[in-house]
Amino acid sequence: MTTYPEDFEENMRDLLVNLYDYLKLIDNPVAQRLAAGSPGGDRAQTARQMVLGAIEDMKSEKDAQLTSRQNRLYNILLLRYVEEQPTNEILGQLALSERQYYREHQRAIQTISRILWDRHYADAASEPDAPSTLIQELDYLQVVARNKAFDPTEVILSAIQATRVIAEQKGLSLSLEESREEIALHVALPVFRQFFILILNRLIKSTNRGGMIEVALRARGRSPIIEVRGNKLIPSYAGFLDALQTDAAFRELKKRLNVDLRASGVENGPAGITLRFDQEIHKILIVDDNPDTISLFKRYLANLPCQLLSAQNEKDAIAIARQTPLACIILDIMLPEKDGWQILQTYKSHPMTEDIPVLICSVLEMKDLAASLGADGYIKKPPSRDEFLAVLRQWTG
Repeated sequence: MTTYPEDFEENMRDLLVNLYDYLKLIDNPVAQRLAAGSPGGDRAQTARQMVLGAIEDMKSEKDAQLTSRQNRLYNILLLRYVEEQPTNEILGQLALSERQYYREHQRAIQTISRILWDRHYADAASEPDAPSTLIQELDYLQVVARNKAFDPTEVILSAIQATRVIAEQKGLSLSLEESREEIALHVALPVFRQFFILILNRLIKSTNRGGMIEVALRARGRSPIIEVRGNKLIPSYAGFLDALQTDAAFRELKKRLNVDLRASGVENGPAGITLRFDQEIHKILIVDDNPDTISLFKRYLANLPCQLLSAQNEKDAIAIARQTPLACIILDIMLPEKDGWQILQTYKSHPMTEDIPVLICSVLEMKDLAASLGADGYIKKPPSRDEFLAVLRQWTG
């Protein structure tokens, strides 16, 4: 049994969410593969019918009650995506807690992904693996560089500079449209640089003389977006991406970066490639009764793959920490009712929270005391943005 790549499951999830949205469906890579060979106007319907058929094949008991355990995964997909019912209604119909639902929902996505992969991809998925020397080098680079945040602008400019000579030999122009927003990528910088140089190099070779290649950098939510546009490409951009997928080095680099690539533009006039980096969202809890401090930290984390949760008292601070997977907790000391030291001891003495990193953030100079009571770090209040992010990177990569 061939293991499907990580981005296949994400594309499958996206397909289910947009099952009845024609424009988004025809742009989905899995739907495009399922409908390959179908006439243009029928592709969305063909892909939809294949997905509906696969969901129906997950039904193990006919005429069973909705609460049947054997049909649980089938019923989750049926109610959520086929009938488009809201989650709170599904919980009641299937007699599931919210936690059970999300656990079983993930299993359902994995199951439908496996069914469609085995039916439509497995035979074509036997391309040669990347050379072991490349894998070893990438392993080394990722250990050395780690996934530290960086602005991709300078890296993209250096990639353009590295490929400018071969572009000029063909009379091609290369340019970058920089983002007005602050953008941060959380991947291994040298791996990203080699990946982008590879793409530019292949685009230059596949573009007729006198063409142009433009790179645009922007953010959509917390996901950095890189658009590569151009003209005079010999194949279509979809064809260009298909050819890239046969390159073992490209596939290995793409996997390391967790990046989704799609052809963009109109069907008969390809316009470019969109690279979207779906970054892991780090949930951070700040326990502080000062709204200004919370607002300050939210500004510090803008456009970074982080979600800031807040609590102003012990009850909320404990409840959120026990119910939410957190990257770390930022804990003030001077709080109403119980102070930060007491809350810290509660965190470190309970099995559900004892392993969550807790960073004391206070105007008081008590770094040694914080460490002695089990705190994992200390931030002097108010920190600068650079100081704040430097401490957080120890826990968020």
